[in-house]
Amino acid sequence: MSEAQALVERYRGANEQGSSQNEQIRADVLRSSAPDWSHFSTSAYAAALSTLDVSASAEKKKAAFEAKPSLVEGVLAAANVTEENSPGRWAMTAVCDMLREDSSCFGIFDDALHKGVSLYKPLLKAATAANADQYVADKAAWLLTAIMGNVPFFFTTDEAVDLVKSLQSGSSLSDLGKLEAIVNLMKTDQFRAAVWKVPGVSEVITTVSAQGAPPFLYKCVFAMWLLSFEDGSNVSLPIETLVGKIRQILAVSRVEKVIRLSLTVLKNYLTKKAFAVEVVEQGLLEIVQQLEYEKWRDTELYDDIRELASQISLRVTDMSSFERYEKELNEGTLKWGFIHSSKFWADNVLKFEQNDFRALKLLVGLLGSGDPTTLAVACHDIGEFVTCHPLGKKQVANMNVKDRVMLLMGSTNPDHREVRREALLCCQKIMLNKWQDLDTIPK
Repeated sequence: MSEAQALVERYRGANEQGSSQNEQIRADVLRSSAPDWSHFSTSAYAAALSTLDVSASAEKKKAAFEAKPSLVEGVLAAANVTEENSPGRWAMTAVCDMLREDSSCFGIFDDALHKGVSLYKPLLKAATAANADQYVADKAAWLLTAIMGNVPFFFTTDEAVDLVKSLQSGSSLSDLGKLEAIVNLMKTDQFRAAVWKVPGVSEVITTVSAQGAPPFLYKCVFAMWLLSFEDGSNVSLPIETLVGKIRQILAVSRVEKVIRLSLTVLKNYLTKKAFAVEVVEQGLLEIVQQLEYEKWRDTELYDDIRELASQISLRVTDMSSFERYEKELNEGTLKWGFIHSSKFWADNVLKFEQNDFRALKLLVGLLGSGDPTTLAVACHDIGEFVTCHPLGKKQVANMNVKDRVMLLMGSTNPDHREVRREALLCCQKIMLNKWQDLDTIPK
């Protein structure tokens, strides 16, 4: 079992939550009597289906399947009954509840597949039929993808991809039902990358509203967590987008299970260099630290918050190095981030004296960049150098920086709004004898 599959078990209880409407239907099914199986297209399996008790424990249901192997085919037939909803709802509730209570029951379907029982087509039909009951369609989609995720060697990657496309276009499925099915397939290493590449999948997960319905939001975060186990060799991940979405969720949502899983996602992201850089650049440290001042029912959540904040702090320290700043200068492209903060300049400004102010010369050279962000950051950083270095004003004067910055102040390029602002601030710092003198300027 892979690390991702092992950790899935930890979150099994929380991530199987459905919509309130489906939960109400489930409650009604559990109180209802079994359908008369002989009156439907299930009549051939009536004897086997009559042994299945929807409210029984997983252990008793498993025993019923073991005693009557044809019960698997009976359940598939019940899922496709169209005369009325009760047979499909009853059968799907019984089986899905059994699997959620005891994952060892997937062995029932493993045995059926070994015997040549076709599961894919009957369950796909139940999930995507135009006239299907939404509850049955959602359950059938969940059941099929859960089986594929637990015994993937019976299915191909092409089947998984085709299934996702069929579910996406299915008119009977709820949005949550589609998402749950997609996430089920992503739980296994065999299908994860291929499913993520299916058009529309990444958009649903990365554009979810942080204020959305908790079950849907949780599933999206769960998918992001599963993606954290990908090493990038099989699929290109939108790192900036994923980290940005987690940041937004932590800042807005106060659903404990969503926050707890989001913290776990970040913890995994920190083990990957590219993700860790983005976590620091997007200021996740402050967002996580703020969570400690919220009121949580689960006291262990405070420990998780403090632990993660400590780990991010270590990354912040690592990333505030002068070497990383020089690397960005050598690449010729600057972007806003921690290494352009006041703290970085206070800690590293004297290092700019190295090699006859080589880094400063490279920075000044970027005032000729064609990239608006690079120009804005360069103006900002030159202003910080003037502010923090005891001879900062003299050094930039020797390089005739002021005239070049003033040209940027007067730029008429519509994309240079931020450039003009940063150039103005930079000029103010250059022209003052002491940066602290700004406090004496009349408001």
